[in-house]
Amino acid sequence: MPDSRLTPPTPSHPLNRTDHRVHAIRLGLQALGRIAPGTTAQLAEALFVKTARPALRRQEAEWLAGAERFTVRAAGQTIAGYAWGRGPSVVLAHGWWSHAGRLGSIAEALVAGGMRAVAFDAPGHGQSTGWRATMPEFAATLRAVAEHEGKLHAVVGHSLGGAACVFALARGLEATRAVTIAAPADIGSWVVRFRDTFGISDRVYARMQSNMERRLRVTWQDLDIPVLARRLEIPALVVHDVHDPDVPWTEAQTLANAWPGATLHTTERLGHRLVLRDAGVIRRVVEFLGEGKQQKKEK
Repeated sequence: MPDSRLTPPTPSHPLNRTDHRVHAIRLGLQALGRIAPGTTAQLAEALFVKTARPALRRQEAEWLAGAERFTVRAAGQTIAGYAWGRGPSVVLAHGWWSHAGRLGSIAEALVAGGMRAVAFDAPGHGQSTGWRATMPEFAATLRAVAEHEGKLHAVVGHSLGGAACVFALARGLEATRAVTIAAPADIGSWVVRFRDTFGISDRVYARMQSNMERRLRVTWQDLDIPVLARRLEIPALVVHDVHDPDVPWTEAQTLANAWPGATLHTTERLGHRLVLRDAGVIRRVVEFLGEGKQQKKEK
């Protein structure tokens, strides 16, 4: 295992940071939960799935401006899609509270490598409609984009988008290769972390879980990423930084061990987001996907 004694990057996920609003929300949910657990469960779910739309950096905006634009419908929303280049199609899935522009560096390298890069804004993100999202809804969007695009060569997912790639592939999405970058293997831990952060009672939490399972038509057990990965037969590259402050490197190790044919590529001091723009990581991803492209030609 790489040296974990180096200074780790600052956490980027809101549940991993101290926020002055958390205490007030915690007190409010606890008070309401004692008199109206049903309503509190609905409010807690709304808070958990609420998305955000970070501003585009200049380079991200310029890259998206040059894309072929399209829209699809998924998870009850109108999804903004972007495509560049020609060749075997690779669909890119961004992470939570992110957008398609964050994958611009990888998309640009894929195009230079003779592939077609296709990205999208998940529900409630970027230019897509809506205000909420979950991993299964990310996966449904990925599938809708893939159906619009046609036959896929590969999928690449960052963070929650990586987990969504595994979920979609295990449920029938067809691709010849996959790459996950800083992807969580333990989705359930985020719900538990949310519960504990806001001091949600067991009674309210149980209702929240039941409501989400009914709305999404999945069970908590269906979201076990390593179990899903064991069903997959396509080659995979699992990229993760040992100093990722949001998703522990051990989750990448668990995912790679569960996925037959997966290779774990570990980086250091890149954290959860810089790993997307690192030249070495991008080169490794393009090489891995290019190997698959060459193998298809030889067949």
